[in-house]
Amino acid sequence: MSDNSSTKAHEKAYAVVINGTPHTIDDEIVSYESLGALAFPGHDPAAIFTVAYKNAIAPHGGSGTLVAGESVKVKKKGTSFDVRLTTRA
Repeated sequence: MSDNSSTKAHEKAYAVVINGTPHTIDDEIVSYESLGALAFPGHDPAAIFTVAYKNAIAPHGGSGTLVAGESVKVKKKGTSFDVRLTTRA
């Protein structure tokens, strides 16, 4: 009898924390590149990031690092990322 059951099925929001700031993302899998864009909007396209994560759905207790081209599966709530901009002189 509930009309909203179909809308609830389409709600796929994942609560993550990036550099201490809460973010809501729509995809269960998040990439190195999208994390860079979320952490540093409008960054130099040639920028390089150091990305560490905790509490993800991954081996080694859900913690690790990402490099360009890699991605990780996040939990519905509680996955956190530390994204640092690496500068090259």
